[in-house]
Amino acid sequence: MSEKINNERELLASVARADERAFEKIVHHYYPRLLPFVINITKTKYAAEEIVQEVFLRLWQHRHEHERIYNLSSWLFTIASNLSLTYIKRAAMEGKLLKLIQSSQADSTLDAEERLNWKESGLLIYEAVKRLPPQQQLIYQLSRQEGLSNPEIAERLKLSPNTVKNHLVKAIQSIRVFIRRATLIFF
Repeated sequence: MSEKINNERELLASVARADERAFEKIVHHYYPRLLPFVINITKTKYAAEEIVQEVFLRLWQHRHEHERIYNLSSWLFTIASNLSLTYIKRAAMEGKLLKLIQSSQADSTLDAEERLNWKESGLLIYEAVKRLPPQQQLIYQLSRQEGLSNPEIAERLKLSPNTVKNHLVKAIQSIRVFIRRATLIFF
């Protein structure tokens, strides 16, 4: 259950002095309100939890600017809304990117901004692939860069097609998580 907040101005001033109890009081009060709000926007509990954590992280990081926060509730919900919309845009972009990767073709009719996004996204994917475990990395590269099918990869690596499929699914999931986290840092 959320805690009741009597005087937000005093509570914010306490947070500005790095009072962790005051901060916890704000978190306990607003978390149960922010989470369903963000879930409603993002349609995913995992992303919503990450976004709400980021909202509170930003409050803590900007605690010295507490005088600029006139209405804590509005400030928190605005940050949550902005982060949620950024998440949706990023997810849409990631979906386009993964479709392009899966087809292994970059359309030559892309405009300059799309080409720049494609290049930056390619660098992110390159970094994500480098961080995969060796077996996943190899299977991903054989699939996406050499265009081999799962049975062809299985034959080449002396693995079952199901093992190849599982490694490929895990690799793609890891790449998505890496991209999501990397882009959260920049936006």
